Amino acid sequence: MKKLQFIRTLGTVLLATAATTLCTQAVANDTFIFAWPSAINSGVAPLSYAKKLGYWQEENIDLTVQVLTGSGLIVPQLLAGNIHGAYSSLEPLVVARQPGKPNHPILFPYNYLRNSIWEFAVLKDSPIQSFADMAGTTIGVLALTSGNIFMSRAILRSQGIAENNVKFLGVGTGAASFDALKTGQIQVLNLFDTAHVRIEQNGIPIRRIPVPEAFQGLSSHGISVTQKLFQENPDLIARFGRALSKGTVACQANPDSCIRAYWEDYPAMRPRPEQEQDSLQRERDVLKVRMANLNYFRPGQAHQYGAFSDKDWTILISALKTGGEISTNEIDLNTLYSNALVPQYNQFDVEAVKQQAIAN
Repeated sequence: MKKLQFIRTLGTVLLATAATTLCTQAVANDTFIFAWPSAINSGVAPLSYAKKLGYWQEENIDLTVQVLTGSGLIVPQLLAGNIHGAYSSLEPLVVARQPGKPNHPILFPYNYLRNSIWEFAVLKDSPIQSFADMAGTTIGVLALTSGNIFMSRAILRSQGIAENNVKFLGVGTGAASFDALKTGQIQVLNLFDTAHVRIEQNGIPIRRIPVPEAFQGLSSHGISVTQKLFQENPDLIARFGRALSKGTVACQANPDSCIRAYWEDYPAMRPRPEQEQDSLQRERDVLKVRMANLNYFRPGQAHQYGAFSDKDWTILISALKTGGEISTNEIDLNTLYSNALVPQYNQFDVEAVKQQAIAN
C-alpha cells in the first residue's frame, strides 16, 4: 500500500515537473524576428545591451535580428509572416494608403527614431550651398528601395527641384559611398546620421545642408508590424517594446558598456585588442548622434518611449502632399499608428535601469 502511494506521489511530482518544464519552454520560446534595414552597425547596440542586461530574457523573448535592406524587401516579409517586426521608415505606409496603392495591412505601434536620422551631405568644398543648388545632381542613397526617398523627393520638390531634375543612385554605406562622393559619381549623399559621421572619421570633410524648417523635428522610423499580429498578439509587441525602451535608456546611460555589448553580440565587428580604445572613441562619436535622435522629445512632450503624436504624421503627410508624393492627405491616422501599448512599454523604473547600466 505504501509502495502504491509512493508511486502515485512520484507520478504526481513528475507530472507537475513536466508541466512546469513545458510551460517554461513555451514562454522561453517566444521568438521575435526583427528586420534591420542596413548592414549591421552600432545602431543595433541598444538591442545588444538589452540582451546583456537581461531585458529580452525578462520579457521571455528570443530576439533574432535579420538584415533586410529597404522597405521594398521588408514589407513582403512582414506580410508573409516571416518576420514579426521591422525598424522601418514611415513614408512608405503613407504612400500605401493612397487611392490605387496596395494599402498594406501594416501598423506602427512604436515610435523609435523620434527625430529624423536622414541628412543631405556634400563635400566641404562643394559649390552646393542649398537645395536650390541640387538641380541636375546625382544623389546617393542607401538603396533605391529605401523608404526615405519619398521624403527626400518631397523636400526637393518643396524647394523647386522637379523629380526629373535629379537622379538617385543606390550607393550603400561605407567605402562605396565614400568613393562615390569623392570621385564625383554623386554630388550629394542622402544617408543617415551615423553613416555621415563615419565618413568624417575616415578623413572626408563634409557639410550637411540644413533641412527646411517645415521638415525638421519629425520622427523618421518606427517599429512596424502587421495589423494581424497587433490584434492577435499585442502582448508580444508590448514585451518587445518594453525591452527595447529599457535598452535605449541603458545605452544612453552607459554608452561604453553598450558598445562593448554590441561587440560581444557581433564578434566580427570587434576591433583587435590594440585598436580597441581608438575604436571605442570612434563608436562613442557615432552612437552619440544616434542616441540623441532616439531620445529626442519635443519641448513639453511627455517622455514616453514608443509614443507617436498626431503631429509626427500630419506634418509628414502634408510634406508628402506638398512634394507631390501623394494625391490626398485625407488619411485616417488610426490606420497608420497606435499608442495603445505605450503604457506597457514604459512600465519600468527609468532610474533603476540607468543605475543598472552604470554598474555594468
